[in-house]
Parts: sequence; structure tokens; C-alpha cells
Amino acid sequence: MNERNVRLLVVGGIVLVIAVIVVGGWVMFGRSPSQSGDLYADPQGRFTMQVDPSWEQVDTGGRYTQFKVPDPPQNMYLLVLEASTVDEAFSQAFDTLGFDPGLLKGGGVASVGDWQLYTQTDAAELTYGLAGQIVGDNAYVLVVKADKPGVEADNAAAMRVVTSLKIAGKGESDQNAIQSYADLEAMVQKQVDSLAGSASIAVVHQGEIVYTYVYGQANPVAGIPADTRTIYRYGSMTKPFTATALMQLVEQGLVDLDAWPGEYIPDFPGGWKVTVRQLLDHSACMPDEESLVDGLIARRGESFPPLEEIFTTYLKSDPELACEPGKYSNYANSHYLALARIIEEVSGEDFETYVVDHILTPLGMDSTHFQFVEPAERYAKGQWPADATDELVTQINEYRGAGNEIDLILQKGETFSTIDDFRPLAPWGGMLGTPSDLTHFLRMHLNGGRYGDIQILKPETVAAMQEMQTSTDGSPLGFGLSWFIGEDEFGRVYYHAGGGATIETTMLSYPDLDLGVVVMCNVNGCQADRIAHGLVSAWMHEK
Repeated sequence: MNERNVRLLVVGGIVLVIAVIVVGGWVMFGRSPSQSGDLYADPQGRFTMQVDPSWEQVDTGGRYTQFKVPDPPQNMYLLVLEASTVDEAFSQAFDTLGFDPGLLKGGGVASVGDWQLYTQTDAAELTYGLAGQIVGDNAYVLVVKADKPGVEADNAAAMRVVTSLKIAGKGESDQNAIQSYADLEAMVQKQVDSLAGSASIAVVHQGEIVYTYVYGQANPVAGIPADTRTIYRYGSMTKPFTATALMQLVEQGLVDLDAWPGEYIPDFPGGWKVTVRQLLDHSACMPDEESLVDGLIARRGESFPPLEEIFTTYLKSDPELACEPGKYSNYANSHYLALARIIEEVSGEDFETYVVDHILTPLGMDSTHFQFVEPAERYAKGQWPADATDELVTQINEYRGAGNEIDLILQKGETFSTIDDFRPLAPWGGMLGTPSDLTHFLRMHLNGGRYGDIQILKPETVAAMQEMQTSTDGSPLGFGLSWFIGEDEFGRVYYHAGGGATIETTMLSYPDLDLGVVVMCNVNGCQADRIAHGLVSAWMHEK
């Protein structure tokens, strides 16, 4: 196929890239930084959760719990329902709240721990985020409804509720029962067998890969099993690479973290009083204009327009900032588009070329690329629910336009369809590679920026990237410079995840253990975060 530019705009519905409520934004369950606030206790004793004193509780007559959040502007609803499935619970929740049930079709799906997640955008460009789980005879559903376009569901307020919610009578997760690699492998097999596709994992300790495991099919249509050489989409795990590239330029004195981005990007809006640092920690509050940001994908043989053109087109929509800069993190891919433009302007190099030459090649990440350069059989083909396949194809071709129609469906199965290779835009989610390759990047960050004899970053730069950033009121944002930062029973952890249609990925680094783990799946619902946490537990028992 001849290379040609493609701009695939998938708005509101399928969300083919990283913009799910975030397997990477709502964070791996239990790893959010602690935040001060008030403890709200359900009058019926069914749950407790942390709330901010600025949130206004709305009287609902006891039917559900509702808080109106001033910044970023949104309403949050917590409902306890009688339902046997999360989908049924979501439907009941929308019926109770009087929301359009049509929004429960065609949105983004993912899972985090025990939560099933869903996100959708309505015609007014307001985002709805849902999280649900079944405990005993009840379904617990959190609904987040933005009150302003550009406010994402994966914001600090929503994150606080999800990570602090304690359900009465619920025991510890089964991941705590993982005491060996055999336990971990059984867990992976059970999860993959309940869905489709495959999972691939790797563990690095003290600079050496100490464990790998792969299970499932890379391409069920061709009968190709996954192995350690199978390549997956990184999704938003690409963002720390973009941040690493930017920090190299900071080290050289070419970029100031506290400068206005317009000093480097000619067309950056003068009214956006934000800093480069706030782009890195997502507190710049740039909105994700879905038609120009979240919907960009390319097939094998296709290329994107230049990033300069994409950024200029994004600005032509005249978006408003979604919140007050510096006050909250409002996770958005557009922040990393802006960072990539800074890298291009300052370095004089194309973004992809810069990352390959200054990061991937020195790290020996030979199987990691932005383009489809390896034989097709090496790439894990995404698995997508069969009952949503027709809608997927229809929306894709609506936005490609007449004469550019494609069919990404390799085979429509009884429960899952197999999707052909595609990639999102490079700066926020376009990298493709293997878990073993990704451990090279984690080794570098765990080793003070050094990989073998090559110093990719200075030790003080690595430390700065892992330092918790704070809001204008001094509270933790939950981010370092691109990394999510938290603490769990194993110690301090910095991490990032990736999500979107047909993938779930995550990487975790524990600096006090000199340990890194990577999990990649080519199907939504594999619970990559739970596998990763179980993997650390297994390593702790096996070491």
C-alpha cells in the first residue's frame, strides 16, 4: 500500500485510543496518593469514601449519593443497586438519574482492579464516566458527569472517590493470594480464557530480566500463539518516553520547565497561562478535543499529517481550558501533543526521529517502534466484542469519508472479533513493542538514568520526574513529571498504564526494591493492573 496521510476521527463513540476512564488515569486501584479530606459514610452503612470539603452534597431523598464538585466542574453519583451484571447496573443507574440510555452504547471500556469502567461523550461534548462492580447481591456504581466540555472523567476528584471507596463486608482481593509464579500463571490463564487474545509479562530486578510469561493467542485467525517476541501497542505507556525526551532538552538548558509553552511553540494560545511543567503533570487543563485528538489512528502503510498541522487544527476549534491551571490534574492527551511540538521546535528534529535516536536506540529497544516495520505476524491483533463490531466499522468509515473506507475486521467471531493492526498518534500512545523491550526503559529509570555505559538522563533528572507534583494549594496532584506516583503494600511505586480499544497495558517501578514489572494484553478486560500487582506479590515470595 502506498503511504498516505490519514486522519481518522472517532468522536464520542468508540474511542479507539487512550481516552478510556483510564487504565492509566483512574490509576491502578489502591495506588493513589493519600489525600486529606472528610470521610463520608453511607447512612445505611454500605460504604465509605473520601470527599473534599469544597464538594456540595445534593439532597436526593436517600435514593443515591450525589456531590457537586466545583473544580473541575462535575457531578458525582454513587448508587447501590440490585443487579446481577455491571451492564445491567449501568442501565439502572442511567434510568434512575434520568440520563440518555443511548449513551451506554459505543463508548470506551476498560477495567481497573474489581471495577469495570466505561466512558462516553454526549452531543454537547460533556463526558460521562462510569465505574461498577458487583459485591454480594448489590452492584456499586459511580457515575461522573462533567458540567463543562473538556473535563475528563479521569480527574483528581473522581480518582479520589474510586481509590478511597470502601465497601462494607468486601474481603481482600484475590491478588493477595498470589504467592508464586504458578499462582500468577493460573490467574493469567483464567482471565485470558474468559475473554480472548493474550497477555505477556516481564519482571526486571537489579538490571536483569528475572521472569517472563506469555499466554494466549497473538492472532486467533491465523492460529499464531503469543510469545516473548509478540509486539503490542503501548498505549499511554508512551507518555513517559515523551517526557524523557523533553527532560533531555531541559538538561541541556534548551527548555525551562516553568516557562510558558508559547516560548517554544509559535502558535500556542496567549490566553493559556500554563507552564511546561503543567503539561507534564496534566494540570495545564488543556481539553481533549476528541475529533482532533483521541480519534487519530493509522493503519499499516498510512502516515499522519505533521504534528504541527495537527496541533494547529486542534487550536482552530478554539478550545477553552477545562479547569484552573495548576489546581488539578485533568489527564489529557493534548498535553503530550504540545510537549511533542516543543521537542520538535527546540531540537529541530521530527518527534519520532528524536525519540528513536536519543532513547530507543541507546536503550537497545530493537523491537520497539512507532511504525509497523516488523512482519505482520509479530503483532498482536486486537480483540473486540463481536456485538460492537458493526458499530465500530460504521463509525470508522463515517469519519474517513467516501473513498477512504476500510475494514479493520480480520474475522468476526461468536464473542470477539479480531482487529487488524492500527496505531494512534505517536506522542501520547503510538509506540509498539514487547514487554522485554520495555524493561530496558524501566532499568534506566531505576538506575539513575543509566543503561549500561550510556547515560540517558542525569540522576537528578530521574529523581525530579519521580517527585510528586503539587497543586496551587499545595495538595498532591498524583503525578510526577509524567509518572503516576503512589504507594502500596510493597512500597513506593511510580507507574503508567495504557488503554483503549483492544489493549490494556501497565508498567510499574518500585525504586526501593529495584524492581520493574510490565503487563501487556491485546483485549480489554484482562485486568492488567491486577496481574501486575499479583506479579509483584509472586516475585516477593519467589525471590
